[in-house]
Amino acid sequence: MFSTQIERLADVIIENKLSKTNDREIIIYGLTTGIEIIFNIFTTMILGFIFGLVFESLVFLIAFSMIRTYAGGYHCVKAINCYLFSSTIVILVLSIVKFTPDKYIFIISVILLMLSLPILLKFMPVDTKTKSLDANEKKYFRKKAVTNLLIEIVIIMALFYISKYSLGYVVSLSIMVTAFLIILGKIDNAL
Repeated sequence: MFSTQIERLADVIIENKLSKTNDREIIIYGLTTGIEIIFNIFTTMILGFIFGLVFESLVFLIAFSMIRTYAGGYHCVKAINCYLFSSTIVILVLSIVKFTPDKYIFIISVILLMLSLPILLKFMPVDTKTKSLDANEKKYFRKKAVTNLLIEIVIIMALFYISKYSLGYVVSLSIMVTAFLIILGKIDNAL
């Protein structure tokens, strides 16, 4: 049902020449991806509201996306599985942030970074079974991922310096989640 609506919308876009391309499959892919992103953002904000951590949920989403986009890792085959998996990750992260005592946030963040950084630096980017990267793409994605990772480390240090510990913790958790997905992606590719 949902895919039928997207296909109809793609046909309308092509018929009304609202796209520079007439490639129906590309338009359908773009529409589907856009809708999935909107659902994930909306769900993340709702979960943030439920936990009383709206700003933290948005910081997580931005920090996670900055690295994940270029680092790769595990991807679900079906969109609904991706949505449920992503929502579960957000719930876990927000639960961890909500229930970690303030006095442990700094040390846990340092430990998360010490565990995550070697994994990310060794393995990213990780391609998927459906989208393998050539040598140039790997070089480009790695450079972007490392740059974004360094930016996030500086942001974490700045947040801790100005005593915004929970936000620094959220960014640290986004890095750890990315490292976890890198490991899952490597395992999935090996199967």
